[in-house]
Amino acid sequence: MPFYRTTRSFLLLFLWCNLALSQNYPVKHYNSANELPNNAVRSLLVDSDKALWIGTENGVVKKENGVLKYYFEEDGLALNSCWAIAEDKKGNLWFGSYGEGISIYDGFDFTVISEEDGLIHNEITKLFSYQDQVFVGTSDGVSIIDINTFEVVSLKNPPEKKLFRVQDFFSYNNEIYVATYDLGIFRINQPKDEAALVKVSDHKFIYSVLVDNDSIYSSNKEFFTKQKLANYVQEKDLTAEKLGASIIWDYVKTGQDRIFAAAWGIYDTNGGIYEVVGERLVSRASEFNISSKEVISLAYDPDFEKLYVGTRNDGLFEIALNPPITFQESAGKRTLGFARTKNASAVLRDDAILVKNGINEHSISLQQLKKWQEDYVHTTSLPLPRHEDHFYELDYSTVAEDIKFYDIKVHQDMFWVNTNIGLFAIKTSGEPERYLPLHSEEINFTPEGKLIETNPYGGVRVYSDLDAFDYTLFNAEDGQTPTMVVNSLQKGQKTYFLSIFSGLYVWKNGRFTSFLKGGIWNEKKLKHITEIGENLAISTEFGDVFIINDEGSFEVLEKIPRAKIRGNTISFMKNYRGTLIIGTEKGLTLYKDRRFIFMDKEQGLEQPLLSAEVHQNVLTIGSNNGVYNLDLDALIEPKMLVDDIELKEIFVNNHKLSWVPVAREDRVELAHNENTLLLKFSTKAHPYPHKLQYQYRLNKDATWSLASSKPEIFLPSLPPENYSIEVKVSDESTGLSFTRPLLNMAIFPPFWKTWWFGGLLVLIAGTGILGIYNFQIRQNRKFEAQKGLIQKRLEETKMEALLAQMNPHFIFNAMNSIQYYIMDNDIEKATEFLGDFSKLIRLNLDHCTRPKILLIEEIEYLQAYIRVENTRFNNAIQVIFEVDPSIDPYELEIPTMLLQTFVENVFVHAFPQSIKNPLLKVSFELLSDGLLQCKIEDNGVGFSSGAGNRLHESKGVNLVKERVALLGYEVEETLQVTSVKNEGTLVLLKLVV
Repeated sequence: MPFYRTTRSFLLLFLWCNLALSQNYPVKHYNSANELPNNAVRSLLVDSDKALWIGTENGVVKKENGVLKYYFEEDGLALNSCWAIAEDKKGNLWFGSYGEGISIYDGFDFTVISEEDGLIHNEITKLFSYQDQVFVGTSDGVSIIDINTFEVVSLKNPPEKKLFRVQDFFSYNNEIYVATYDLGIFRINQPKDEAALVKVSDHKFIYSVLVDNDSIYSSNKEFFTKQKLANYVQEKDLTAEKLGASIIWDYVKTGQDRIFAAAWGIYDTNGGIYEVVGERLVSRASEFNISSKEVISLAYDPDFEKLYVGTRNDGLFEIALNPPITFQESAGKRTLGFARTKNASAVLRDDAILVKNGINEHSISLQQLKKWQEDYVHTTSLPLPRHEDHFYELDYSTVAEDIKFYDIKVHQDMFWVNTNIGLFAIKTSGEPERYLPLHSEEINFTPEGKLIETNPYGGVRVYSDLDAFDYTLFNAEDGQTPTMVVNSLQKGQKTYFLSIFSGLYVWKNGRFTSFLKGGIWNEKKLKHITEIGENLAISTEFGDVFIINDEGSFEVLEKIPRAKIRGNTISFMKNYRGTLIIGTEKGLTLYKDRRFIFMDKEQGLEQPLLSAEVHQNVLTIGSNNGVYNLDLDALIEPKMLVDDIELKEIFVNNHKLSWVPVAREDRVELAHNENTLLLKFSTKAHPYPHKLQYQYRLNKDATWSLASSKPEIFLPSLPPENYSIEVKVSDESTGLSFTRPLLNMAIFPPFWKTWWFGGLLVLIAGTGILGIYNFQIRQNRKFEAQKGLIQKRLEETKMEALLAQMNPHFIFNAMNSIQYYIMDNDIEKATEFLGDFSKLIRLNLDHCTRPKILLIEEIEYLQAYIRVENTRFNNAIQVIFEVDPSIDPYELEIPTMLLQTFVENVFVHAFPQSIKNPLLKVSFELLSDGLLQCKIEDNGVGFSSGAGNRLHESKGVNLVKERVALLGYEVEETLQVTSVKNEGTLVLLKLVV
């Protein structure tokens, strides 16, 4: 018996240690069956942008944020078979092919360098970037290429008649060394005149090397050595200890100083993925789930602690070396629940209950539970509960294999497990405290420690004495009694119960209260409950979660809609320092202060998520085949993983632009019909790219688009406008977001919608309107001109009529003179007078039809008239004509016969017989303001300005005034007549010339 107990304790200890220590790393596998073009992964490189480059025997693959992009010969590769990859300090990628030289990729185009360009051999085996050079190892020699000029220098091979097959490069003391397969170790001397190979060691059959501080790992046939680097390059210590038992083709060292080795024994089966631990090769095939024995390439991402393993026959494996989630395996077992007392913990599995107390572990099997039930049934003196008494039906014939666990709780430092064969109270030592033949899917305790047994349909029993099986029944017919209870929580002086149909209940002060019946809270279909600080978090059957305070008055503080929680069915809820932890069929959501963090299989959290426990800062989640452990502190306060967004490609109307803006101020300018765009962008490498959600807005004032999982923006039929496109990346793995401008862009309107075209239209329209207006003006002017001509003709006609009125008046006076001569029997004078009169009549007839005449013609007419009139006075009146020398009487025109009337008045009124030496003076003077002043003055009798003024009453003078007015003159300013009695009369007439 002691031996049995010792053996059992050892087995339990082994089982618990296996549960606690066994760990499987999250692994992703890529092969030709899914995403790789070929299963032979010859080379791997993590570049400076954290993108992974995969060289296969049928093309190169770039893996960035979960997106794979493929490059083949048709894209510019020299050859699809890629055996080596390197990155120079300018960020160019170098791909070494096994047969066609090197392809250099600058992000847009490939440049090929081969033997035609001076390369020593086209079969590339290794590439090594150092400062401004890339060292190229081939199947037969070394070449050096300048990264700035691509100038090739090929080194002369040693004289040995063997292939100079380069296996690796390494640097030591700022010098480059070449490890060959069969010729030893060489140093590359680079004097100013010519580079050369200098042999420093005779190490042979080298496959790969790794420099580790001052040591070097060197791989040989079926073993490796670890030596001082200084000795290795000086051919010392050639008898170093042979370690391992396989051929190592590649090494990689991690940030935690772990060294991994890629092994392939060629003809042996001892290859695989190994870790160099001390002086041993330790296989990590099982932890990494890599079954291939032909591992030939490695790469390491220090930022995300990822190891990339390339095989010759099974593609690529991606291993998270330091995952936020670790898995402890217990093969074939389902972990259903956890419980913890002050000094002990328990794990509820589908096949046993594991209890740990200090260093003591106990496994309580299903058979043991069944035995405890049978012992109670056979020995109890109390009547067993019957279904007829409204107890939930309990089948005592249920065998151990059919035992079903419902839950595990802690009360009074014991574990209480309710099952389909009854309720068990188990001590922290693993021994049974009691068994109760109660079938209840949900139990709990009052604040005073009384057991509460719920029944889906038969009410609730609160036990006052478990030994005597005394209880108080709360009938289901009472609306305050919980029914169809699915979860419960004892908190302070209250015990809460959740019903799937009738909402929330509470036990307080010896009675149940229904929140639904009491009108406190109308939610009916409730599923899970947990504490969160002083508050409660309660979920509904459909996934909504409410944060509730029930310390005083009941208050719903916040509702977390199910749309914010990934998954439709909540399996558990826990709390850690105010962070709500929600498990669903999709994964795990952590929520605090409106920030959501989501984790799923991308981080290594596989379904199903069955149960959970928070202990200190560790969240343990039960699942199939084991449990997951999560460091909550690291998850809740993660670092920002997205701090930049780079625009990669722009497609306009399905055509790729040849350039992408680099500076923030650069702007893409497009025509109005170049308005359908596809923008492709990316963040820096992210460990969980599928957790990224992208939104965009076209301008600062625009609303954000719906979230998308693709890092691209499709913008169809954009209207002409200036755009400042922003992108927001929401990282579900951290709950953080990052926003930055992506592209400044202008889509110009068509010319018919531009301001200048609109201005041109306005100008044309204005010009047209102005033309029409000017046409109307011209028409009006033409009309006015015609009207003026008609008016002028009317005035001329009227003037002619006035002249016609003058002529009879003058003729009347002249006839009187002729009559006088005839009556006086002065036939000679009458004849002479009649001759002058006939000449005057001819002039008068000629002038009266003309509105204007020359000044000389007016003077001649006046002189003729004066001769006629002076003849009547026996030429007694002295007549003087004066013309301003500045006046050209042959050019100047004046209105016809304006002056004759005033001259006539002189002869008629100015000189009676009493006037001695009568004088008539007619003068013409050109004034400075363009006026012609006509002056007629006499020394006659004159007149006063009285009413009897004969001159003012003269009909001829009135006709002249009317003519002056018709000609447009102001009469008072144009015609001035002054006279002084017995001194003479002065007439001034001013005309515009």
